[in-house]
Amino acid sequence: MAQNSVTTLTMTRRFDVTAERVFDAWLNPVMMRRWLFTLERTNKVAKNEPFVGGAWEISDERDGKLYTAIGRYLEIDRPRRLVFTFEMPQFGNTVDTVTVEIEPLEDGCEMTFTQEITVPHEENWTAADLEQALGEYRSSTEHGWNLMFSGLKEILHFHLAIQSTGAPSMLAMGDEELQAVFADVLKQAEGSSLMGLRYIGYVQPDSMALTELGLELVKSLLQEYV
Repeated sequence: MAQNSVTTLTMTRRFDVTAERVFDAWLNPVMMRRWLFTLERTNKVAKNEPFVGGAWEISDERDGKLYTAIGRYLEIDRPRRLVFTFEMPQFGNTVDTVTVEIEPLEDGCEMTFTQEITVPHEENWTAADLEQALGEYRSSTEHGWNLMFSGLKEILHFHLAIQSTGAPSMLAMGDEELQAVFADVLKQAEGSSLMGLRYIGYVQPDSMALTELGLELVKSLLQEYV
């Protein structure tokens, strides 16, 4: 039996923003540290070299431990296709391949995400053991991306809300005024999509109010429209 097997995970998501904005969220370090394998409040490193052959690295601190993900870009075709490798050296020497394809639509875009997950074999595994392991790896990986994509969607929702509300008039607002403006945005997000905002620490868990980190995010996004 080979030492490794590969199982494929494919996920599709729709976004109400342009393909360019979704594509850039994968490559812009400021955006990466908000959702990609990390959270803004726990991120320690988020850097990349956004060209074919360039490296990327993200480090996240959880319960006092540092977890690092690294890889290299194999294809970059903005805004339609991004391919990169993914590995976490502290857990082994396996390397996955991730492909992100984004199709522009009239009212946003559709993203198709594919990850070729490398599963290392354990000694004396049977065919049934391998099949179970492949399923478990695929399921746990999907769960993690579900959380990340939920967070990404809501961060992009903030972008859209700021753009439609009018950034110049909001730049002079205080915290209480910004909270009031985004109360309606958060009400519209109430339900499963709000989970992403709470998971990444932008919305208080017991209400629909922005946290301090959420207010910082809104202010930083406002600066993009100056």
